[in-house]
Amino acid sequence: MSAKKKPGYTDATREIDEILRRIDDTDQIDVDALADDVERAAYLLKICGDKLKASEVRVKEVSQRLTEEADEDPGEDEME
Repeated sequence: MSAKKKPGYTDATREIDEILRRIDDTDQIDVDALADDVERAAYLLKICGDKLKASEVRVKEVSQRLTEEADEDPGEDEME
């Protein structure tokens, strides 16, 4: 693996789409290229999965914080 920066989610999904398109469009499969493509796609899928999990955690944290803040801050109806 080169020292390139990890792609973001959107770039990774685009590259996965390119790999799939390349595999689908090929009449004769180069086994070496196919192995490289499958390895790269697996790496990109891991990146996407990790980013989705991290985003899920962040969304849950924000949601929880908003719920806690709403519980601490009584609405106008409760103050009257």
